[in-house]
Amino acid sequence: MKNTIERALEKQRQLDAQSERDQLFNSAPEQTTALNGVNPNSVNPEMSSPIELAHSPHLNTTASALSHNKVRQSETNTEKSQIKQIQDSKSVFNIDIKRLDEMGMVTPTEAFSSIKEEYRYIKRPLLNNAFGDLSSSLKHPNLIMVSSSFPGEGKTFTAINLAISIAMEQDRKVMLIDADVINPNVCNRLGLSERTGLLNYLKGEASVQDIISDTNIPNLKLITAGNRSHQSNELLASAKMANLMSELSTRYKDRICIFDTSPILGASETNVLSQMTGQGVIVVEEERTTHGQLERSLSLLNPEMAVGLVLNKSKKSRKEYYGYYYANSK
Repeated sequence: MKNTIERALEKQRQLDAQSERDQLFNSAPEQTTALNGVNPNSVNPEMSSPIELAHSPHLNTTASALSHNKVRQSETNTEKSQIKQIQDSKSVFNIDIKRLDEMGMVTPTEAFSSIKEEYRYIKRPLLNNAFGDLSSSLKHPNLIMVSSSFPGEGKTFTAINLAISIAMEQDRKVMLIDADVINPNVCNRLGLSERTGLLNYLKGEASVQDIISDTNIPNLKLITAGNRSHQSNELLASAKMANLMSELSTRYKDRICIFDTSPILGASETNVLSQMTGQGVIVVEEERTTHGQLERSLSLLNPEMAVGLVLNKSKKSRKEYYGYYYANSK
């Protein structure tokens, strides 16, 4: 009887012990998952128990690395999202080609027009000076300023037509810069809205990438004048502007930069820009600008630059109203 009772008690102790082991084993995977984020089914069979797995320094390091990678991936996704937002916010300038044609301007189409022919005559010596044998004798020969003695003579009209005409070249890229920071008119003439531009960059409010915009005309980019400033002369004369001009001139060997500047007489900004550009195109309105006024204008420019004259609003043949010479020639 005693043996029977002892055997029964022993059996009960074994069952209780087995029950405790089962309970411990069943609860271990939950603890492991909570501690490490590791699937308990992937436990290394060489480890003695799930409890040892939960406190393994190697697996804690792995869990930390996984967590770190998730954070890094999240940061990368955030950066990509921010970059995309910046790119989306910087839309392309959509120039109305039909509007240009109606205004009698050069258009990037195959259709013939007299204005296209006229600007083919005008651009060729400029391109030759920028990339031909004479280029080595000029500082920044691919930077061309377009100006006039007085407002209303057609300098902006000329700058835009010249830029579009050069953009039609097979192997040239053009950047049109509205540098008439006193009375900017490029965007208005093209039917566009003003954006962050040149003066914003010079004041430290934008980067170079922020102010350069693509257009729907192949090979043509645009920089607007930006927000006006009473210190425009000092900003254009700054070392930051000089560095920008050097960058524009040297970074892309096939690029021409056209600067629409303020009228020469009465605006000191144009004289400043002439010291940084290699060529100048001066627009002269027929029967308005006198010989004396023109001489005064030319005397205010950099004597080392190459200067050409465009006689605008003329009824004469095109061969009679375009000349090219050095401003310092006698």
